[in-house]
Amino acid sequence: MRRKKKRIFSLIKSLGARLQYYPFRLWILWAKHVSAESIRFYGEKFATVAFFLLRRGRKIALNNLHLALGSEKSEGEIKQICLNNFKNIGKNMMETAYCSHQEDGYSRRLVSLEGEEYLEEALKQGKGVIAISAHLGNFPLMCVRLANEGYPISAVARISKNAKVLEPITSFMESVGMEYIPTKPRLTCVSRCLNALKRNRILFVQIDLNAPTTEAWVDFFGYLVPTFKGSVVFSLRTGAPILPMFIVRNPDDLHKIIIHPPFRLSATGNTEQDITSNIARLTKIAERMIRDYPEQWWWAIPRFKRARDIRTGESLFAKRF
Repeated sequence: MRRKKKRIFSLIKSLGARLQYYPFRLWILWAKHVSAESIRFYGEKFATVAFFLLRRGRKIALNNLHLALGSEKSEGEIKQICLNNFKNIGKNMMETAYCSHQEDGYSRRLVSLEGEEYLEEALKQGKGVIAISAHLGNFPLMCVRLANEGYPISAVARISKNAKVLEPITSFMESVGMEYIPTKPRLTCVSRCLNALKRNRILFVQIDLNAPTTEAWVDFFGYLVPTFKGSVVFSLRTGAPILPMFIVRNPDDLHKIIIHPPFRLSATGNTEQDITSNIARLTKIAERMIRDYPEQWWWAIPRFKRARDIRTGESLFAKRF
């Protein structure tokens, strides 16, 4: 009986993987044949449909928007930001899929660089660079653009557990010179991150992911949220400079990578306190970018899932997601 259940579970899992894979592959192949002028049009249309169909994603996005901007924006403004956010994500996905079939020149025409001198100077130290970013704008395109310029990128990411879906993604990353470092297993991830820095690569880390409660608790839009502290730990351990790096979409649908000056770590001698305070400061940099471009952050990620009241430390929102 137990073997029979295992076989049924295995069959269901295999079927689910295929149901994810074939639409994904068809979409990638279709995007290859869409004209450059129409990819954003289709991205917006598909995203508008998704906005109304994906009830859970829409609910998470609206909840997050109310938590972060509810005291500053009206209900109508929040709904409009949410819809425009879905549209931006739709355009991002179409652009990235289209980019996977194009020559390097496409990303160069689409994405400009601001602050590249900071990156070049940081790499000259030979200790690697920790690029702190967020789910803002077309962040996969940022990595592609930098890789096309010859910069060695190692991206730490949570990507689909579906091996069939993961294969073409990692294949594309490798084709442009990027290295994919999965977040799990954790010890393997840490080892590969340190190795990437040792090889003087750019370690791309997104600071806005929902983290376990054992990580650093810092202020994000007025709430305490757990935040991965690895980036600061790696910097303290290796001496690798930290550069906040973000990409934003301009009104003309071209993109701009904004590379900030090197982040100066504060050090008091209390290691744990220093780690938390520096993560808090980096999180505020990301928050300022999100406030400047609220329609471009991925509000549908469960960033506030473990949020606590900043005054009392009590968990407030776990039941809402």
